[in-house]
Amino acid sequence: MAKQEAFSVMLDSALQSEIDAYCEMHAVDRAKLVQEAMAEFMRAHDPELSQLVSGYTEMAAINAEICREFTACESEAYSHIH
Repeated sequence: MAKQEAFSVMLDSALQSEIDAYCEMHAVDRAKLVQEAMAEFMRAHDPELSQLVSGYTEMAAINAEICREFTACESEAYSHIH
């Protein structure tokens, strides 16, 4: 599970009431609702960042495979220089 940190947000009372009513009606934890809403906001308003994160995530598996494939070659080369 990712590390979680707390921060405060000031909301007008009408929005706070809507959030509380929604959470009560749908049995949703307020913190989870806010976290999911913020994540969706970031995906919608910063698609470039989202694309970068997706790209790096996809490349991580490929890079790990490349490293595994060349471990033997690297070990052999290292043994020749020492």
